Amino acid sequence: MDRRIRSEVMRTWDEVLDHEYAVIEDVYKWVGHPCRVVEIGCGSQGFLGRRDGRLRELERHSVGIDIDRDSLARNRQVAYHVCGSCYSLPLKTSSVDMVVCRWLLEHLERPEEALRELARVLRPGGFLYVKTPNLMNYAMLASWLTPVAFHNRVRVALGAHENIPTFYRANTRRRLKELAAGTGFTVRRLESLPYSYMYYAFNKELFLVMRGVSRWVGKLTQRLQLALICVLEKVQDP
Repeated sequence: MDRRIRSEVMRTWDEVLDHEYAVIEDVYKWVGHPCRVVEIGCGSQGFLGRRDGRLRELERHSVGIDIDRDSLARNRQVAYHVCGSCYSLPLKTSSVDMVVCRWLLEHLERPEEALRELARVLRPGGFLYVKTPNLMNYAMLASWLTPVAFHNRVRVALGAHENIPTFYRANTRRRLKELAAGTGFTVRRLESLPYSYMYYAFNKELFLVMRGVSRWVGKLTQRLQLALICVLEKVQDP
């Protein structure tokens, strides 16, 4: 990828990340201080700590959870490290104020079960922040309709890392609302993010073609954008 394209990619990712941080900061205001935050599927880098201490207050009370013990051990952004699954969290009931869940729901075979477990550990009035691909996006539809093995062959040939299995069972606005209603949440915020072409940032030619397609589609509708951002609030006890 040439320097101009690389600069655009980096600038766009910065804009997206800044927007996500702004959403998390709003949630933090709703929760108040102190805020006990858990990041599910944090991996080696995670979400916190990327903006020069912008969410430092959240880092101090943060727990990172991932099934990959090696990646988890390399994460320096969370205060506590826990190896575990989102289907069975080693946390007390109603012990968490905020859960951050980015690029995870699309990989879950049983998202409703996972959301029930997240609702269990959140206190009444606590928040779940979700970022996940929008299945109605054309790039995601193409991904969904082709085998993972095909994606991996293409991505390896182009020098990118392999994908992990995806199910896309919680990846439309309607489905997120249904899951929320069935697992003890209300939808506090739901929006789409553009930049569908960023999915193809690993290859210059694909990037340029899909950037043009993305801009054209964006003029027609916002419902086909690349990602969904959703903030769910756990229903207060009666």
